[in-house]
Amino acid sequence: MFDIQDYGTGSIRYDPPGTTYSLKTLARLMMEKSDNTAAHLLGRQIIGFDKIQELLKTWGLTQTTMEENKTSLLDMNKLFLKIYRGEISSQALSAEMLGFMDGSDFEDRIPVLLPKETKVYHKTGDEIGNIHDVGIVELDKKVYFIGVLTDDIVDEEGARQLIAQISKMVFEYQKGL
Repeated sequence: MFDIQDYGTGSIRYDPPGTTYSLKTLARLMMEKSDNTAAHLLGRQIIGFDKIQELLKTWGLTQTTMEENKTSLLDMNKLFLKIYRGEISSQALSAEMLGFMDGSDFEDRIPVLLPKETKVYHKTGDEIGNIHDVGIVELDKKVYFIGVLTDDIVDEEGARQLIAQISKMVFEYQKGL
């Protein structure tokens, strides 16, 4: 037994004990609002890290460890491309996941300096000393993956701005290809 109010960040940690959520709601909160409490409920309490780890392995994600909360850009690239291509679940569920990430509450990194009409499906991650953003960007008929994972960050706002600048440079480069 655990108390979700004591775990992670996100809005549901403030909900009264006994509140119930659908799997879809938890997935939306995890992807759209970066709700770590929703992620914890899904990962540890409902699905189980061991089952998720098995799935990741079958998808070829060999550098991600659920228990240690560690991953790599290579694994994130594989995962996001699989979601984008509809290779993880049905086309409808894949489109829904992309919609959650397109509607992210955190637009201060990869998408912020890109043209407003640019489609960006991304997921941020923040912990003390870590500021991350990974995603897929649609540019005309091209699609590319971009991701920045950080460690030992002292200036979190500076890290967010740097991720935005990296994203803009990659966008400009991709546009010129």
